Amino acid sequence: MLPILFRVYSPILMSWGIRNGLITASVLVFVAWFILSLVMGRSVSCGYTCPYGALQELLGMHLLKKKPRSLKADKIRYLVFVFFLIMVSYAILKVGGLQGVDLFASKGGPQLIILVTIFIVGISLISVLFGSRAFCRYLCPQGVFLTIGSKLGKKIKITSLHLKSDQDNCTECKLCDKFCPMGLNVSQMVTKKIMDNSNCILCGECIKKCPKKAITYSFGAED
Repeated sequence: MLPILFRVYSPILMSWGIRNGLITASVLVFVAWFILSLVMGRSVSCGYTCPYGALQELLGMHLLKKKPRSLKADKIRYLVFVFFLIMVSYAILKVGGLQGVDLFASKGGPQLIILVTIFIVGISLISVLFGSRAFCRYLCPQGVFLTIGSKLGKKIKITSLHLKSDQDNCTECKLCDKFCPMGLNVSQMVTKKIMDNSNCILCGECIKKCPKKAITYSFGAED
C-alpha cells in the first residue's frame, strides 16, 4: 500500500507542507503518533504502522539477512533531529507562519512525487548497504521525537507498554539477538534486566522467537 500511503504519510510530505506553511495529513498523523508514544513508545509508528520501516525490513532483513550493527553511529540521528528542528523553524519563520491546509499535498505536483520516490529509493539503498532498519536506527528524526514522547510518558508516570524480562528463564540461545530487526543485543538486555532501549521499537520479534518466554510485553509502570 506504500504508493497510496505516501499521500497520507511521508516525512517528505510533512517537510514540504511545513516549508510552504501548509498542514498536510502527514503532520496530523505525526502528531497523533507523538501523543500515542506517551503510552506506546516507538511501537506506535516504528513497530507497527510505518510502511518505510516495513520496506527496510523486507530488503535488509528478509531478503539480504542483514541487520544494522550496534554501533555508536546511531547517535547521528540526534544530530539529524537538531538539523530537522532548525530547518522547520527557519521554514516557518520564512513563510510567516501557517498559511492553510492541504491534507494530500495537491499543490505539490510531480516534483513532490519525485522527491518521495527519491526518499523511498534512498532508504531502500541504505537498508541494502547497512542492514535492516538502518535508516530508523541511524538517521530518522521522527524516531527521536517518539523516543522523547516515550521518555516523557515515563517521566510523568503514564501507564505504558514496555518489555519485561525474566533472566532465570534465559538459556542464552541468542535467538532474540538474531531476529531483532534493529540489531539490538537483546540477550544482554535480558541478562542485565534492563529492557529500556531508545532504539527498541517494541515490535515483539524477540518475544515471538524466545522458546523459554524470557521476554514478555507488560503494560503498566516499569519495574
